[in-house]
Amino acid sequence: MNSIFNARRAVVITACVSLVAAVGCRKDEQKQSERDATPKSEAKAIRTAKAETALGPETSPIKPTLDQGWCGGHGVPESVCTRCNGTLTETFKSAGDWCAEHDLPESQCFVCHPEIEVKWQKLDPSAAPVDHEDDTGSAVEPDADGLLLERSPRLLTGNVDPMCQIDALRVRFSDPSIVQKAGIEVVRAERRTMSATIEVPAEVEFDATRVTRITPMVSGITREVAASLGTQVETNDLLAIIDSPVLGEAKSEYIERSQNLKLAEADLTRINTIHRGTQRMLEVCTPEAKPEAIRNVLAELPVGDAKARLLRSHAALQLSRLDAARAETLQAKKINSEREFQAAQSALAAAEADFTATREEVGFDIEQSRLTAERAVEVASGALESAERRLHILGLSKNQIAAIGNEQIESMARFELRSPVTGRVVERTVSVGESVGADDVLFVVADTATMWVMAGVYERDLRQLRIGLPVQFTVGGMDVASFGGNVSWISSQVDDRTRTVRLRADLPNPEGLLKAQMFGTARIAIHENESVVGVPDEAVQSDGCCQLVFVEQSETVFQPRKVVLGAQANGFVEVLKGLEEGERIASAGSFLMKTEILKGSIGAGCCEVDSGR
Repeated sequence: MNSIFNARRAVVITACVSLVAAVGCRKDEQKQSERDATPKSEAKAIRTAKAETALGPETSPIKPTLDQGWCGGHGVPESVCTRCNGTLTETFKSAGDWCAEHDLPESQCFVCHPEIEVKWQKLDPSAAPVDHEDDTGSAVEPDADGLLLERSPRLLTGNVDPMCQIDALRVRFSDPSIVQKAGIEVVRAERRTMSATIEVPAEVEFDATRVTRITPMVSGITREVAASLGTQVETNDLLAIIDSPVLGEAKSEYIERSQNLKLAEADLTRINTIHRGTQRMLEVCTPEAKPEAIRNVLAELPVGDAKARLLRSHAALQLSRLDAARAETLQAKKINSEREFQAAQSALAAAEADFTATREEVGFDIEQSRLTAERAVEVASGALESAERRLHILGLSKNQIAAIGNEQIESMARFELRSPVTGRVVERTVSVGESVGADDVLFVVADTATMWVMAGVYERDLRQLRIGLPVQFTVGGMDVASFGGNVSWISSQVDDRTRTVRLRADLPNPEGLLKAQMFGTARIAIHENESVVGVPDEAVQSDGCCQLVFVEQSETVFQPRKVVLGAQANGFVEVLKGLEEGERIASAGSFLMKTEILKGSIGAGCCEVDSGR
């Protein structure tokens, strides 16, 4: 490979030398004529005078800028290079900044003033950073006009740098034959079928959505442990038995409140029966009703004390009516006095009022009793529900609560810890006779039918990753077996220790071969026979901050283009951004153009770099 590169370089340099020689002859003739016109003593005097003045970029009559690029062949910016742009010559001569002996500005003459070369090198964007110190090690002071140019350190990300201006340049060859002699080949960016993977270290973990940490929710003493480490349990299987005084008290409270509710309900039933009888009694027992009819209807009605009160009042009313009728008859016959007649009428009115009041009082009392009984049932029911909720909080099921009243007294404090899920016991932290708290994790049960594989991927690979990509996981000690799954999660943050992004894949584990904390390799399939825009590997160059390809603009002009790369396989690399399908780019020989735009080391004259603007 080195021999091929040296051969190409020799061809390029040979062409360059011939061009430089021709240009050199013309320059020598021009210099000779100017030397003849200027006496040697006068030229010496001019150089002596200028040597006393600090020369360099700061004394240039045209302010040097990098907006047109860097002239690598002459060591100055293109904006002030008179050898590449002859129109600048008059400006320098008019300002008195001209070395007639070497036919270039005095502020750029490294032969007469070798000390100024380092000043111009500070402006070269492709030069390595230099410390601003002189040979003695002391810091260089700013120039006379206060100008001190420094290179900022660059972050080498392997991706495109938006601040990099390299894609504003163009590489121009003086002749198409030099392109061929330099061994530069041009190909098209085409769609290609690619299969590519990323391999990263990975670790197996339990599926966090299928891991259950079981606590007793009651404090007490462990009397029995039914499940051991590694035991496969089903939902509601017994794990341990705990004696808990707290549970015993809660059960006793539940029994008490349950009985209170039953009593309240029985009392309400009795009151409701009396209420119905009283309502019937009030319908029958009217002022006009006959005593015999009332007694016949009320004989079988469970009314209670209200029946007697109402019957007494009705009897008094009937008696007053008879007395009033008799007094009226006697009054008509002139037998009794008017006073006796009025007294009989007054007694009748009082009896009627008393009967009406008694009926209303009986109705009110029975309604009040019914409402009080209903309220007592509601209070008792609420108290029972509170006791039942407490038992649920302590972990008892509805069936267990329903059976409380039928269990023996010595079993009141017995708490059965059961598994809420199906899985395998992967942790057990309790033993018989041990005192446990309500929040202590006694068992960890995991469903290992699906496991997680966690991997860390570098930031440069994030652009290629997405949810759903296939993953093959291989354990280091089980090379013959691999486990397939898909990417299910990509973290939104970078790990501050490893500077990688966490990624998760879900892997089926029907045989249980995958174990937590296993280490292995995860192979993520970025492409599986997918059509992508790809270019040969050798077409991509890097300037340290950007990935470049050289796009052909004509037979002799190439422009560097910053690209974002994806997967790489079989000698080709995927281009995600920066290059369109069908564009022509340099493949073989592109390294020479990269060298030219960065360091100008191919030889001035064979090709030139312009600003491209």
